[in-house]
Amino acid sequence: MRFLITNDDGYDAPGLAALYSALSTMGDIDVVAPAICYSAKGHAVNTRDGIRVERRMVEPFGEIHIAHSSPADCVRLGLCVLGLKRPDFVIAGINPGANLGVDLYYSGTAAAAREAAIMGIPALAVSRYIRPEAMIDWNELAKHTTRIVGQLISEEHRLPAGEFWNVNFPAIRADQHPHDFTIVPMGLLSHAINFQTQETQENTAIYRYSSDFRKRGTTGECDVSHVLAGHITATPIDLCNTSQHVKLPKD
Repeated sequence: MRFLITNDDGYDAPGLAALYSALSTMGDIDVVAPAICYSAKGHAVNTRDGIRVERRMVEPFGEIHIAHSSPADCVRLGLCVLGLKRPDFVIAGINPGANLGVDLYYSGTAAAAREAAIMGIPALAVSRYIRPEAMIDWNELAKHTTRIVGQLISEEHRLPAGEFWNVNFPAIRADQHPHDFTIVPMGLLSHAINFQTQETQENTAIYRYSSDFRKRGTTGECDVSHVLAGHITATPIDLCNTSQHVKLPKD
């Protein structure tokens, strides 16, 4: 088994090291990760300027590729340019912060998995909800990730081409995690969007996003509701955004 891993928090983020630890007993791993944090930058790619890529020895990985660009570009470079062996799976994470519901439109973690799916490689995005009273034990989370990823890459849960798994862990103590995951749909309701005014001048104002994640819209069976209730969720995501309410011409 061969994996290509990346994230949206940068090559030196603890979640990437935890993901590497989780997968190291399951196969060979190549790392192509952003040089800096690209969190909440969505599915950005650079099609205008050159992308600088460094090869560097970084613990605990060994030699990795560090791209001065987005998570989606990391996947493109890893699959098309850098001479790496073709992976069986692309996995993005582990993101410190849940990527649930409409977060998938903002998430660089999900974008990396989506880019892999676009290019025909099975993929997973892995995230962990954070709350101050339940901080992340990365070593323990890596153990749970090994178990969940091992199940999702099995033939039983293999998705059709062009789809990827979006996995989220709840913000609970590592020893309280449920053994199994719950397959649920993606929530479609908005965050309770708020901004705070940081500074005002005569013709200029600066606003800072200040929404409370826990106050976002939920429905009974969506991924948001289940993670907030303490479940590990797995949501199959496809690439088609075409509305089902419009009659389209047949091929």
